[in-house]
Amino acid sequence: MSSSQEGSLMSLTAVLVTSLGVVSSVYTIIMNVYFIKKIGKTRQKMILFFYRLFLDVVYNVLAGAYMTFSILYSCFTEEFREHQAFIVYIGFPLQTSGAIRTIVALAISIERVLAIYTPIMFHNYRDLCPSILILLFSVFMGMFENLILYLFCFLNIPAIPRDCAVLRCAVDSCFFDYWTTDRSVLFALNFVFSGLLSTRLFFLNNAHRQHAAGEQSKINHIALIDAANVFLCDFLPTASNYIPKIPLFSFKNIGPYVYIIKLVGSAVESYFISKILKRSSARSSVVVVTRTVQN
Repeated sequence: MSSSQEGSLMSLTAVLVTSLGVVSSVYTIIMNVYFIKKIGKTRQKMILFFYRLFLDVVYNVLAGAYMTFSILYSCFTEEFREHQAFIVYIGFPLQTSGAIRTIVALAISIERVLAIYTPIMFHNYRDLCPSILILLFSVFMGMFENLILYLFCFLNIPAIPRDCAVLRCAVDSCFFDYWTTDRSVLFALNFVFSGLLSTRLFFLNNAHRQHAAGEQSKINHIALIDAANVFLCDFLPTASNYIPKIPLFSFKNIGPYVYIIKLVGSAVESYFISKILKRSSARSSVVVVTRTVQN
């Protein structure tokens, strides 16, 4: 029996909204590759941000493939029924890369708070914790989620319901509850540290701002943009899992909205980061020209 006879798992609105997520992921990939090339010469000064950009590329590549398959499976369920396990095979690497990216973003927020609240101590002891160790720790914690699934929860791929086109309905409540709690804690911590950073930056006087190091200033502003994105597009959608389900926000009506909001948020964040990097480059050019004329 054709899936069209039984009705698509997604409405037209859900397909369009999910397609917006795919387009956003493509835009973010292009922008992040551009950022990686742009900061290549100064990446040692922004190494955690460099890691985060790379992880964003990986996450959005996986998310774009995941969303595309969700659309195809929802519209052509019977034709793709034997490939339904792709939801799991792409979904778990997507979750893992998202966890790694979130922990690196949290590390950036903590680093910025320490740098701006305790600059002398930060300068003296920052090298005791190499950035590569932070990345390795993030990878370990991201992989730990999968270990939780296999040790304490349950996954039966052949028993995935026919009308399941996302990872949420492919795993049991045990893993989903762990995932929701874990992500909510990480997002909340990121937002708290970023709040401390924004408060400090707000009260800094103009003299301090003018003499701030260029690269450090960029990282601070990028951390603030990331904090806003985390709160609006990560924490709130994830926290909504604790709220009783509303039919309007069902998969059939608007698709996998948690992922879509994250992807759109990442695209908007990429746009603002490009403005920060261009503005900083423009200021540097003005300084160089001015000094040249004076000389």
